[in-house]
Amino acid sequence: MNLFRFGGRDSPGQFWPYAAVAFVIGFAVMGFGVAMAMEPLFEQALLAAQQNPDSVHVTQSPTHYSVQIEPGAGFTPDFSNFFLALGAGAALLIGLLAAAVTRRLHDRGLSGFIGSVPVVFLVTGLIGMQRLMGALDLPDFDERLFILIFLNNLIYMASLAGLVILLILPGQPRRNAFGDPAGPPSPPVVD
Repeated sequence: MNLFRFGGRDSPGQFWPYAAVAFVIGFAVMGFGVAMAMEPLFEQALLAAQQNPDSVHVTQSPTHYSVQIEPGAGFTPDFSNFFLALGAGAALLIGLLAAAVTRRLHDRGLSGFIGSVPVVFLVTGLIGMQRLMGALDLPDFDERLFILIFLNNLIYMASLAGLVILLILPGQPRRNAFGDPAGPPSPPVVD
């Protein structure tokens, strides 16, 4: 099965249809998990609003749900299941794409480890955001955590954009350290 084959090369024509299916599956699972994780958060917010009507306000309609928590309300929603669902969905997507991204990078003559750079910043961002959400209502909240997560996410987005560019570019037309070209040759790049 190609899901576990990290050696060799994949052409863009082999990679992108598979990547599209993996994204649909990954985001569907992630969306379902996040939706399931949000339901208890809504229940927590309603209970907190009933217990603290002056500091926790819930507004809801068939198309809108809003929770406003005043500073010092003593209520911080538990986002652990939300971030667990995001992390599990991200892990599924990474697992589905890891070998294919590696083979696509091999087609360009690059190491597959380049594909792990955005993963490091994604994991750091998820962990940091969970810590940030838990610390927002603390009296000694440190804004530096927010700034660090913001910078981490900028680096994540830049590294992800760089990876996508590498995946889009055509592969090497001849044999390289990772084997013979895969599939039909990549179209030439017009300057």
